[in-house]
Amino acid sequence: MLFPNHTFTIYDVNSADEGLYYCNVSNKYGINRATNRLQVYKPTYFVRIPTPKRLVLEAGETAEVFCEAVADPRLPIKYQWTINSKLLNGSEFYEILPDRLRFRSVRGRHSGIIDCAAITDVDVKLASMQLIVKDVPAHPIVEPAHCSERKATIKWVAASDHGDAIKKYVVEMFTDFRKGVWEIVNEEINVNLEKFEVDITLTPWVNYTFRVIAINSHGRSDLKIDGQQKEEWLSCQTRPSFPYTNPVGVKGEGTEPDNLVIYWKPLDRYYWNAPNMQYLVKYKLDDTIHGWTEFLVEDSLANFTIIRDQPTFRRYLIQVQAVNSIGPSIVEPEIFEGWSGEDVPEDPPQNFRIENHINFTTLNFTWEPVDEKTVNGHFLGYELEFWRNSNPLRKYSISLLSNETFKVVNTFHAVTNYSAQIRTRNKRLRSAPSDVVEFAMPEGPPGKVHNLRVISVGSTAMLLKWDPPIQPNGKVRGYFITFTNDRNETEETYVIHKQRHYLHEKSEADTGYKVSVWAETRAGEGPPTLRPVRTWPPRKPDIPVFRVRNISLDQFTVEWIPNNFSTWKMPGAAFYLNYTSEGSTEYLQSEVVYLPDTSVVIKNLREDQKYFIQGVAKDGPRSTESQFLPIRTMNRDYANRLKEDSLRNAAWFVAVLAVLGIGLCTICLTFCCGNRNRNREKFATRRKEIEIGHQQDNEEEKQFLEYQYGFKN
Repeated sequence: MLFPNHTFTIYDVNSADEGLYYCNVSNKYGINRATNRLQVYKPTYFVRIPTPKRLVLEAGETAEVFCEAVADPRLPIKYQWTINSKLLNGSEFYEILPDRLRFRSVRGRHSGIIDCAAITDVDVKLASMQLIVKDVPAHPIVEPAHCSERKATIKWVAASDHGDAIKKYVVEMFTDFRKGVWEIVNEEINVNLEKFEVDITLTPWVNYTFRVIAINSHGRSDLKIDGQQKEEWLSCQTRPSFPYTNPVGVKGEGTEPDNLVIYWKPLDRYYWNAPNMQYLVKYKLDDTIHGWTEFLVEDSLANFTIIRDQPTFRRYLIQVQAVNSIGPSIVEPEIFEGWSGEDVPEDPPQNFRIENHINFTTLNFTWEPVDEKTVNGHFLGYELEFWRNSNPLRKYSISLLSNETFKVVNTFHAVTNYSAQIRTRNKRLRSAPSDVVEFAMPEGPPGKVHNLRVISVGSTAMLLKWDPPIQPNGKVRGYFITFTNDRNETEETYVIHKQRHYLHEKSEADTGYKVSVWAETRAGEGPPTLRPVRTWPPRKPDIPVFRVRNISLDQFTVEWIPNNFSTWKMPGAAFYLNYTSEGSTEYLQSEVVYLPDTSVVIKNLREDQKYFIQGVAKDGPRSTESQFLPIRTMNRDYANRLKEDSLRNAAWFVAVLAVLGIGLCTICLTFCCGNRNRNREKFATRRKEIEIGHQQDNEEEKQFLEYQYGFKN
């Protein structure tokens, strides 16, 4: 469109408008032409933009965003990255690639608006995103401190939270007295402000350093950035002045009968307010006659002073005042009470005695109170001591209050002789002891029996085993035993003190019982110990197992070996033998042994007679028999020959030992002389002799075994 001012405008330019444009002008003098070429380029556009629009990272994470554009083929493209309008160059945190930007281990301070600009000679295209790195807050911006003699005013501006809301601000300080040791002096939890201001109370003669820290859930605000100190420290220095306070913890307490020791807690250097800290100590007897005595303790770190040549245990009034190079403290010191040293109490309690024996472990002691004036100190009370006469070096003591005139002691042991005495005591010392009272504790009921075990050993028998009470409280005379079945029927028995087991054979089969055992002394019965048990269902015992030993001319012993003997869970509760001699039709029965006995001795037998024995195991009315086994008693000739053989074997053994000793000596001498051949022959000879001896011994053993079991050739 051509305008009256000769301006030519093309709207909605496109490629069809490209070409040469001429502007012709003419007047009366002639014609002229201006030429211009119009080039139309395709607009630049993004094919990839940074996503997401809001990228949230944790501090230290790594990520990358893409940016790619397409321009007219005739135009080159250059990419440019900025953060908060500041140009980004490659660094340890940012790596710029042709089509992307890579973040590496970024921190909260790298948060901001990230722009990707695609630039050509004709146009510029811009794509933006927001980067949020959750991290500790930025450090607050602090204004210079305003300091006076007693106050410092700290001001700061809210810090960036770096994606994690700030919870509080803290003001910290350190002084020259504790340099580098920061302590919190203020906390600001109202964080919804733009500007903050706090006042800090100061002390004279101190150099202060302050800082402000912002805190969120990730931690405290950055103190250093890229290795450089970024936090702002504020300083204040105050002038010297009088002390504003006096020592605390003042007390007076003598350590000897003739002194007074005054204690206090030294002032922390922070509260000195000036150099040369000293303590003005004042004291006087608490009466209207004596005046104050004072002196100066020049050691700034001292915490006590000793005043000697004072009367024993008198009350004093005490003051301790702080004094520095400017002068004494502006606060009047508080008056405290103190006491000079204590001495040994003059008298123990009088008429110390036993009021009554309450029981076999408990006595009631009583005494008359002492006059408090004779205690020579703080009257704390009394100390009761007692000991066993059998061990007088080990004494037991009980502390008692000053208003007590009797004490019940229940820690004695029955049937034991004791001695006791009492003393008066003050805070540091005890009086001489009272007269010794000797007494004997009586016998008492015993404690529970120990380690009670109840085991069913058959359908009608149960075995009880126990140990005596750990606390017999006297001499145990015996034990009561009760058996209560499921129908609440009770059977009771009693055994003497020497017995530690009991076999109950009249139980009902397959029945539950409650078994109780308790001990008895002359003083009474102890508490019962109860164990539940159930008898076995009726069954026939297993075939008994036994061995024969100690065969002689007229007797031998049979040892019954119950099953599971070690745990007392055997199928039979009793055992006996049936036996007969060879050729006889008469069968005899041995005595019946009950557990825990297991040995049966058969006596009055004939010499050199063959017998047949059968073992019988019983469980109530049921029994099981073994097979008959042959056993032969010894004859007198064989017994004598056996003795002679034993003597001969013993002589032979002694001879062999003698020969062995000679042989060993010979071997040693031969070895020393170096004659190896002779040594080898001697060894072979000795070996042959030993083998001959073994053969003879084996033959003797074989003959004995054949004779014992009646199987002669």
